[in-house]
Amino acid sequence: MRSIYLVGFMGSGKTSIATHLQSELKWTVQDTDQMIEDYYQMNIPSIFKEKGEETFREYETNILHQTNIKKTIVATGGGIIEKEVNREWLQTNGTVVFLQTSWEEIERRLVEDHSRPIWNNQSRDKQKLLEERLPKYFEVADYIIYTDSKSVEEIATEIISQINA
Repeated sequence: MRSIYLVGFMGSGKTSIATHLQSELKWTVQDTDQMIEDYYQMNIPSIFKEKGEETFREYETNILHQTNIKKTIVATGGGIIEKEVNREWLQTNGTVVFLQTSWEEIERRLVEDHSRPIWNNQSRDKQKLLEERLPKYFEVADYIIYTDSKSVEEIATEIISQINA
């Protein structure tokens, strides 16, 4: 079976849901952000600060192409859909699940999270960024799961039901 790629804005629950799906499906989990940190030996905030977002996006593409395309749940970075080459790769190589989350829910989830360079960039309009990315998430999605007011378990169950339907 093809791998499942979880896409969505930061704070949509990709990593948490991937971990829960792993326990349900007994598949491998890969997290592209963690893979970037391991491969390039730098944490993501440092990559953004020292190398810039453009370099980070290049790293992200390289890592995406290294993910397993069979029986793996892949939690992607929120901006992985920014590059057309990534969108095409996702659509060709896996089953893509868009974890759609409202702006209000994202804000609630990330209010105390200081580890995300884009979220913590005060000059960047994050709500506008979400609005700009939405069409790209919809473009790549095989399935759309609305995550507001749902537990990780409920979302994972819904994903499994949709994929097995």
